[in-house]
Amino acid sequence: MSVDERRRVTVDRHAFLDYRVACPFCGTLVGPRFVTREHLDVPPNPAYAATVRCPKCREMFEVRFSDAG
Repeated sequence: MSVDERRRVTVDRHAFLDYRVACPFCGTLVGPRFVTREHLDVPPNPAYAATVRCPKCREMFEVRFSDAG
């Protein structure tokens, strides 16, 4: 998996809210506390994604929420 592919992950919204999403770079669990920017123009409907900064490795990546949940 390339770095660009790791910068975009699709996850269940409830898993993210419960801090059960791992950073694709170091594996640290992240959640809403680490959001740096919200995106409202990303599908699915309701459209929502967020830019997250990992507290451990400091890498930024985009979390896109699946329409599950």
